[in-house]
Amino acid sequence: MQFEEIFGDDEEPDEFDFVIDTHRRRFVGLLIDTSRSMALAQTGGMAAIDALNLHLAEWLPKVRAEGRGQLRDVEFVVITFGAGGVAVASGNRKPSARDDGAFVPAARLTLGPLEAGGATPMVEAVDLALDLVEQRRRHVQEVHGQQCGGPRLILITDGEPTDFEGNPTDEWRRLAVRLQQSRETGRLMLFAFGVPGVKDDVMRELAGEEGYFRLQDLDLKRVLDLALVATAEHVGYRRVADKFEDGF
Repeated sequence: MQFEEIFGDDEEPDEFDFVIDTHRRRFVGLLIDTSRSMALAQTGGMAAIDALNLHLAEWLPKVRAEGRGQLRDVEFVVITFGAGGVAVASGNRKPSARDDGAFVPAARLTLGPLEAGGATPMVEAVDLALDLVEQRRRHVQEVHGQQCGGPRLILITDGEPTDFEGNPTDEWRRLAVRLQQSRETGRLMLFAFGVPGVKDDVMRELAGEEGYFRLQDLDLKRVLDLALVATAEHVGYRRVADKFEDGF
């Protein structure tokens, strides 16, 4: 199945004015592992980080196109963890949930080339994403008087959580409790996509059995394709799982 069948027309968007008074907004946090392993791993004859940048260049126009349709009310915040520690890669690249801050409407989402290096401060990245989407929800409700749909986090990683120095850490256990509480109350959906090198037990604790998807190879294009499916409002865990099992 192609993206057109899931989202509709994938025509490139024209200049887009984001409507703030009639639509319910929804927030998506995209968390990308840019640790040193992404520079060392190879796929298709190139470093994984280079392959990721290549596929992102193809993926982002699809996101912007869908920003005129099914993703019209979606705002993205992109957070990387690895090179440079934990960093916001979208909007003004600052951890601000205010207007013209870190969040960008889907139709305007752009990213610069990502670099790989350093440790895997995954816990701190997810904590930041959780805090930012909650701050953004409050801001939109209080300042713009809009309703907000449940946020989604999409995590892409090939490793296990470490501290900022690269040492193993158990801080993910605390985070797992926080995420479980959010799932149980319906406040959040987390889709975690793991590629070779990932720690399965940790990811299952963080995302739950239904929210964790492990790829057998370093197919970053497929990961991004599945991530785009997971952003659609009508799509839940089962729909993504069906696409995953079908080899989408």
